[in-house]
Amino acid sequence: MITIVVGAQYGGEGKGKVAAYLAFAERPDCACRCGGPNSSHTVVWRNTIHRLRMMPTASVVHTDMDVLFGAGTLIHVPTLFREIGVIGFTGRIMIDPNAGIITEDIIEEQRADPRYATLGSTLTGTGYASAKRSLRSLPLAKDCPNLAHLLGDVAGYLQNLIARRGSVLIEGHQGYGLSNYHGDYPFTSSRDSTASSMLAELGLGPIQTDMKIVLATKLFPTRNHAGALHEELSRAQINNLGITEEGGGAWDLPNRPRRVGLLDLTIVKRAIFANSATEIALTGVDYLYKTDASRTDIDGASRELYTLVKEIETVAEIPVRYVSTGPDTEAMIDMIVERNARTNIREFRRAS
Repeated sequence: MITIVVGAQYGGEGKGKVAAYLAFAERPDCACRCGGPNSSHTVVWRNTIHRLRMMPTASVVHTDMDVLFGAGTLIHVPTLFREIGVIGFTGRIMIDPNAGIITEDIIEEQRADPRYATLGSTLTGTGYASAKRSLRSLPLAKDCPNLAHLLGDVAGYLQNLIARRGSVLIEGHQGYGLSNYHGDYPFTSSRDSTASSMLAELGLGPIQTDMKIVLATKLFPTRNHAGALHEELSRAQINNLGITEEGGGAWDLPNRPRRVGLLDLTIVKRAIFANSATEIALTGVDYLYKTDASRTDIDGASRELYTLVKEIETVAEIPVRYVSTGPDTEAMIDMIVERNARTNIREFRRAS
């Protein structure tokens, strides 16, 4: 089984939270983190908050698992090693020799270009590294002595694991609205951010026999970048609703308040089509449906939440499988499990 978590909007959809929950609930054999060290992915596990730019959030839940970085990944080596130490990771790390390396010089080059700041870039060097990759001038993991003991055949590992019917969890980057191809260019990321590109980064083909693609969809989409945002709220409205968030800063740069808009199911439907999404993970529910915060089952959930889920499913034409009810990894309702449980109970009562 291959599970891919991708974003439906403009990043900040909670992909890290969703991936961490899937690691907790399904215990995959390995986890892969795609993309580069753009905005961090947050995981709250055992009352500790981790904000990770390189390691997948699954590695916090299972510190002894296999973690893979494919040839399409961009790696900032100091951040990788720092995060390994902070989370106390003891598992195996495998990095494709052709993965790209973001050096301090590349970061400084990008920050010296004023255009990136005006676009709302995280200024982590990811954009410049992507450009250098296209120009065939980017250093690779096989050129980095500090990574020599971590290099391995990522595509071969995955091929063998999948042949043995093992499980792979892929944590994507950015969101569909930030795709360099399909997003609001030039207010986008430096690369494509759809499921097919994640598979390509890892050396996997787009058609796999056993795969689910989970589309992380935020109830109120947010943006770090400039660019379009459906029915954008004013700062006063954001504060009144209590949905103020910050993000988009790099290691030594401050975060900034995120812009907030209302859910646009048009872009969600496009994201479903572009990613071949099989199910939705709805996030941000606890902000606007406070009586449902931290809920892990549908019993006692508000009628408003249940109605919202049905309305989204009607338009999206795929199931809302996961409903995130808080920042903690375990604060999640698995709607498929809940629906099956209700069906089994009804059938049991009929039989009795």
